[in-house]
Amino acid sequence: MGEPEKTSRVVVIVDPGPVQQQITNAINSQPEFVLADVLTSPERLGREIGAANPDIVLIDYKLGEQPTLDMIDDLAMQFPEAALITILPDNDSVHIQQVMLAGARGFIIQPFTSINLLSTLRRVRDLEGRRNQSIAVKKAGAQTTTRPLKTITLFSPRGGVGCSTLASNLALALYEATGQRVLLMEGKLFFGHMDVILNMRTHNTIGDLIPHVNALDEGLIFEVISKHGSGIHVLLGPSNIQIAQGIRPDDLYKVIVGVQRFFDYVVIDAGSSLTENTVTLMDSADRLLLVTTPDLAALHDTSRFIQISRTLSYPDEKLMIILNRAGLLGGVKTKEIESALHYQIYATVPDDPANALRSLNRGIPMMIRYPRSPTVKAIKGLASELTSMKTTSHAKVSAGLSVEPTQKELLLASSRLG
Repeated sequence: MGEPEKTSRVVVIVDPGPVQQQITNAINSQPEFVLADVLTSPERLGREIGAANPDIVLIDYKLGEQPTLDMIDDLAMQFPEAALITILPDNDSVHIQQVMLAGARGFIIQPFTSINLLSTLRRVRDLEGRRNQSIAVKKAGAQTTTRPLKTITLFSPRGGVGCSTLASNLALALYEATGQRVLLMEGKLFFGHMDVILNMRTHNTIGDLIPHVNALDEGLIFEVISKHGSGIHVLLGPSNIQIAQGIRPDDLYKVIVGVQRFFDYVVIDAGSSLTENTVTLMDSADRLLLVTTPDLAALHDTSRFIQISRTLSYPDEKLMIILNRAGLLGGVKTKEIESALHYQIYATVPDDPANALRSLNRGIPMMIRYPRSPTVKAIKGLASELTSMKTTSHAKVSAGLSVEPTQKELLLASSRLG
């Protein structure tokens, strides 16, 4: 018989009414959760939450007529040990990204059932438990091993900075540099355009793998994955929005684990929408390339993401800032960017808008169409450095503390945000 799970203390911050009553009834019906307090006013919020000492804080998107986004930001800073879950009024990606950047570990959409609520509480509880266990193992002392990089995810909190273009050309550069199996995976589940960038005509997408995630084998994977004329393999995002909406973090995790077995490098274009699926793509990576451009709006969003990434327990070397379109006319200088972000830029990719646009319109990546472009040379240099890098895995050999020498535990945890 397994050990009983630790009881999780929950503080609820929501207006009086039917939703509050529904939440109260659901939490009180389960012995694994204790309703530590129900708060309805922003006044003395910090003091009352401190006294309640919660493991989870469930907070509505609005309190009265006042948005709680600033409260979420403040609570995430004051109580980093408490996992914040936000109740959102709709499935708007802008709202989701705002609360995630403010520090929420999960969210739930109204209207919701008691089953949905309890499932979300359990997932976030598991997230924190695994994350704390991982930290405890490292503090206790772990045996470390190194291996070459395998999975590289590109992400930007701001759209239009060139993530997809960089991802496709980086995959081609890795293939050219190594001659090994390279998979380019489209992690943008909504409105991806990797098929346009690569001029690929195929009906096969990641949606074809989702129904078989518990039985992925080499034959099925290579039946769905397409091979590009350049030699790289490509897994496109779903073309059907309903299929994209049905992809859960757990399913996405299993697909990533499945394809990692058959490729030397997996390059993932995670796009710019920060959702629980995106966090799964980032957690799965040996290196997370955070793409930005030298304009204030992109840099502002990049700075906010750097702050929230610190709550994800990533090692220092995992996050790498890539400055795309460097030298943009009127753009912020590199030294000023590093000073503003308090983070060193790892690589710069020169601006070449004319050739980038021609490549996109012709469906021929710059690596193939303009191999002598300064942009391509910079991407080749980045690929060369990535191939020479090693990533560290931790394995505790003492009895009672064991961690697989992969990222599976952290990925499983962080993939269950919603």
